Formats: sequence, C-alpha cells, structure tokens
Amino acid sequence: MSFFSDRKSINIIITLIISCMLAGCGSRLSENGGAAVDDAKEDVELIEPVGNVMRVDKARFRELAKVSTLQGVVCPNTVEYTYESDQPFGNYAFLPGDSVNAGDVLFFGATDEIEESIENIEEENAVLLSDFNDYVSDYSLDVARAKKNEFEAASDYQNMLSYAPKEDSDAYQGFAKGLMPLESRAKNAKMTREKLDEAYRERCELFDLEYAYNETRIARLTENRNKTGASAVNSGTVVAMNQFMTGDHIPQGTTLMAVGDPGDKEIVCDYISKSSVNKAQDIHAVIGGERIEVVYEVMEPEEYRRLKQTEEEVYTTFKISDPGNSIRMGEYAVIVVVESSIKDALCVPKGAVNKDDSGTYVYLYDGNDSIYTPVTVGESDGYFTQILGGLMEGDEVVYDVPYTPGNKTQNISRGEVHVDFSADGYLLYPSSEWMTNPAVNGTCYLNELCVDRFEQITEGQTLAKVEVVADNIEIERVKRKIERQNERIADLNESRQTTADEEALEVIDRAVRDRNRTIESLQKQLDKLSRYSGVVEIKAPYNGIVTEITGLKDGQIIGKKEKLVQIASDDSCYILVEDKNGVLSYGDSAVVTGSDGGGQTEAEGTVVSLNPYGLSKQLRLGYALIRVSQEDMSRITAGGGSDNHNGYWARVRLNVKSVARSMENVLLIPKNMVYRNNNDTYVIVLNKDGEYELVRFIAGGSDNSNYWVVYGDITEGMTICSV
Repeated sequence: MSFFSDRKSINIIITLIISCMLAGCGSRLSENGGAAVDDAKEDVELIEPVGNVMRVDKARFRELAKVSTLQGVVCPNTVEYTYESDQPFGNYAFLPGDSVNAGDVLFFGATDEIEESIENIEEENAVLLSDFNDYVSDYSLDVARAKKNEFEAASDYQNMLSYAPKEDSDAYQGFAKGLMPLESRAKNAKMTREKLDEAYRERCELFDLEYAYNETRIARLTENRNKTGASAVNSGTVVAMNQFMTGDHIPQGTTLMAVGDPGDKEIVCDYISKSSVNKAQDIHAVIGGERIEVVYEVMEPEEYRRLKQTEEEVYTTFKISDPGNSIRMGEYAVIVVVESSIKDALCVPKGAVNKDDSGTYVYLYDGNDSIYTPVTVGESDGYFTQILGGLMEGDEVVYDVPYTPGNKTQNISRGEVHVDFSADGYLLYPSSEWMTNPAVNGTCYLNELCVDRFEQITEGQTLAKVEVVADNIEIERVKRKIERQNERIADLNESRQTTADEEALEVIDRAVRDRNRTIESLQKQLDKLSRYSGVVEIKAPYNGIVTEITGLKDGQIIGKKEKLVQIASDDSCYILVEDKNGVLSYGDSAVVTGSDGGGQTEAEGTVVSLNPYGLSKQLRLGYALIRVSQEDMSRITAGGGSDNHNGYWARVRLNVKSVARSMENVLLIPKNMVYRNNNDTYVIVLNKDGEYELVRFIAGGSDNSNYWVVYGDITEGMTICSV
C-alpha cells in the first residue's frame, strides 16, 4: 500500500482506469455506487493498483457454503463367496449376469471321486430294491399258501374235536389218540405262517435299514460335494467372478464370486469418515440429475482399520430407497456433502480484504476515492469472505481482478455429460470342463490329440483318440460265469417239463428268476469290461472352444478319467475389456465391433460385471465383462478364428465402445466460461439487476466440454460470460 499526496491526481487516475474498462461482458462488474464517506476523515488512504485491472465489486448477500463431493456408483447389496478350505477348483454353476435363488450352489470344487461314490451307492440301492421286490413277491405267494394250510388244518382239527366223546367214556382215550395228529398239523401250519410273517418283518426292517443307510451316505456325499463350493444365502444376480480354471489350487479365503441383490440398492463411494458425516449439515446424492436422499452405513473405526490393512481402497456405503425401481443398478452417482452453509451472508471477494496491525480492512469506493475502511470478517469459501461489520449491502470495494472477462455470453441450459469408453475386447470363457479318458478297465493309451489349444470346435467333432486294450482274462472269466448260469437255467427248464406239482414248479420258477438276476449283474460287469475296446474317439458335446490340452504325448499310457482336452461352450462366452480405472459399471450398454468375414459388423452388449466400488480387493481385477447374445457372438467372431502363436488373448480381437458415467438432466457450464481458483469453480453471471457478478458453483464432474452443476446458486436460463 502507498499514499499519494496529490489527491487531485489520484482522482484523475482512478477515473481514467474505470472509464477504460472493457465494454459488454468485460465491462465493470458493477456500476459506481454511492458509498457513504466519513466527513471527519481528513486523509484518504488509497490502494496502489496491482494485477491486471482495478475493479470494484459490491458487497452482496450470498450463500457461503463449504461443499465437497464424492464419486460413487449404485451397487446392489453384495455377498462374496469363497471355499471353506484349500482345494482344487472345479467349475462354476452360474456366470455373471445369471440369476440365482437362495440355496443354489454357485460353484464346486473338484468332485470326481465324490460323484463316482454317489453313482456306486445308487447302483447298490437299485440292486437292493430289486431283490427286495422279488422277496415281497415270493412272500405274498408263500404266506397265502401258508394261511390256506393253516385254515384247513385248523378246520379239520375243529371238525374232529366236535365229535369228541365224554372224557370219562371208554372211547375218549382212543379219540384223543386219533386227534393228536390233527392238532399237531394245525400247530405246525400256524407256526409256519408265523415264521413267514416274522421273516418278512425282519427282511423289511433290514431292507429299510440298508436302503436308508445308503440314502444317508448319498445325502452326506451330496452335502460334501456342495460344500466343496458355496451356496447363495440370498437370491440375486451374479455380478462378479474370479478367473480360475478347473484344477487350479484355490487357497482358503480366496474370493471366487459375488452375488448382488438388485432390490437392495446402495451407493458405494469414495471414503468419508463417520465424524465428517455426523458434522455435515446435509448429505444427499445426485443420480440422473435428481436429488436422492441417502442414509449413511456406519463404519466403525475398527472395521476401517481392518479394511485399510487388507484393501487397496476403502469405500463408504450409503443406503437408498427405490420403491419404484427407477434407479438402475450400476448408475453413476455423486454424494454431495454440505459441511456448512451460511445463508444470506454479506460477502465481498476475498482479494478485497486486507490486513494490517490494526486488523482487517477494505478500500471502500465512493465513486471518486478509495477509502480505507476497517471491517470485521467471518467465514470464507476460498474466494468470498463474509463481512460481519463495516459494510452494508451494495457498498463497493476495490480489488485486483485475477482474471480477464471475455465478450462471449451464453445462457445456462440442461443436458447430459458422460465418459466415452473405447478399448480392445477379447473373448473369455470363464466356465469349462475336461473331456477325460472314458475307459475304466483295461490298459489305455493316448492314440492322438486331434485339436489344438484355442481351436474353435463344433458338436460331434473328434477331440482325441484313445486306444483301449481290454482285460481279456477277466472278460473270459465273467463269460464263463454267465455260461454256467445259462446251463443251470436250461437244466431247471428241463425239470419243469416233467414236474406237475404246483409248489415244485414255483420253486423252479424262482430259481430260474434268481439265476437270470445273476446273469443280468454279470452282464453289466461284462459290458463295463468290454464297453471300450480298440480305438475310442472322444467327441465334442457342443459347439465351443478348446481352452486347454494335456501335456501327454501320443502313445503314453493314460489312467482312468485322465484329463485330455478342456473345452468351453459358446454359451459361456463373454467379451473381456481392460478397465483399470473402473469406468464401466453393471448394466452399461456397449457396442461391440468385430468381423463377420466379409467386413465389420456391430452387436449390442451389456456390462455384467460390477464396478470395482462394490467389490473387495480380490475381485477388483481391472477388467469388465460384456455379454452379447449367442447369435451376435457367432456373427461378430465369424472372421476371427484361431491364433495359436499369440495365444488365447489374440484369438479374436474386438472393439468395444460404451457411454459410461452418464449424468442426465443437469445444468451445464462450458469449461471455457469457468474461472477456477484452486479447486473451486466460478462463473460470471448477469444478475437480475443487470449487473455481472462472480458466482461460485460446485461441479459434480465434467466431460471434455462442460462442467455440470451439483450445488450452487445457478439456475437454468442464467446468462454467463466467458472468462
């Protein structure tokens, strides 16, 4: 600051400066006002011009607010799933974008041995049931015959007993002696029938115990099989999955999949502490240009410290209510935190306020002179400072303008901002299965692998050839057993021709039936032994791709269920794009461009992986998955084919474009009309009095051309001036 002794010269200088200000939008920010001057003040303290152009601005009432924003995404309430113990990975039962119900098994571990045990027990129960049904059939005939004999014997005994003489007669002794055989016959017939009933009860109890025991074993094995994976605790949609292949060793605690509940939405955003939330005057979200009320999900300090130790990023969650289901899962959201707000605070530019040993002061401009004026100040938002005393509304103060106003004007309007995403995409098959050696007996050799890794395959195509040398000694042994059973059946049938007794015939028939059962069991053994012999071709069960092949060489011996070729179905194909910044979100639309063999072709796709905001560290893979229809997938990959030299990622290359982080129906301000002071944004607005003033606004974000307004005294239709 300096003092000029020639008061008249000073007035001339100030008048010339003001009269030389730019016309139009670049003219004075306010007309000269009539600020009162203290007549008792003899000497006028004047500010020396510093900066670009000396300007004046009026003390105005405005909102003085401290506002911050947090970037976020609308996510479903998500549960992540892991194995309960270390084990090899089996396969996924569901894939991203699939709907699941509570209780559904989401993924399995390696369960080949368990599956084989279940199959064997089921076969054992089938034999038990067949034998028991035969026994029940025999019992029905035997007990009917026994009841008939019992009835006849009892009738004969009772009839004879009805002719009994008196016990003191001479004939009674002879009668009693003749009655004894009938009585014994009746007792024996009853005993025979009772033994049959007792044997039946015992056989039923034994069958029930054995059958139920096997059912319990099957249930236990099934439970163990299910425990090798994880079951969904709630219904929802698969929103993320890790990338593992069958056989990969998975340590305990490794996250494999996430399922979100689309009906339970929340905003996951950059971290804000509990204390900051509690101190804030207002917190709300902006989604699709609309204000949405939110409820902070409390994170205790202990939980924050735990996450900070394990996660690269810690996020905050706000619950939202969406009864009309109008908010899309994956939508871009901004949390607005109003830390403090003073309504109708009398303010001047911070640059107009100075400080000396006496305190704070401004230079009040009275139209001619710049008058040293002490003031009492309050809060500041970084550019404007609250005046608690020393000035009145409309008083003009002198300050150095740190920017040069331009001549271009524009009316504020509403519109949409977004991020244009573009990246290369590659095919991904997250679910696959191994085609194994089908022979369970004999000596097996790998004859030939007929496909290469990453080769496109069609249903019925030969994948590999296995040569099976059968165990002929065992086969001959079983055949001889079958021959002996057939010989005995022939003998029984010959005996039947010469037998007239019905009971004897029934015994023969049962013996024939039992031997036929034995032959049936032996034939099953023979079928297993002889099922695969010579060269056996393993064929593709569906259209898809080869994702892995065995390292065994042609001619090597292979074991039972030896893994040979791993394939994946075309139905499980996704497009994978690198997205390390988490631009894409679940539900975003994408345009996929590929080659149909004759040129470029496009297909519509949908992002089916959750934004990293909603996932733990282990599922933040830096990639996004896009699903297109099977018909479109076949069409856009028709010209791709295999590229085994460059590997899987180069098999088919596609281009993916998407409009992401879209915010609609928001006030837009062109970037070239915004003045920035540190991290704050301002715009020159033509107010209702026809004067231009600097107005602060909070930007929710921007695109290449515009900022969009999330908070501030900005309304649609305002006229703004370029900077």
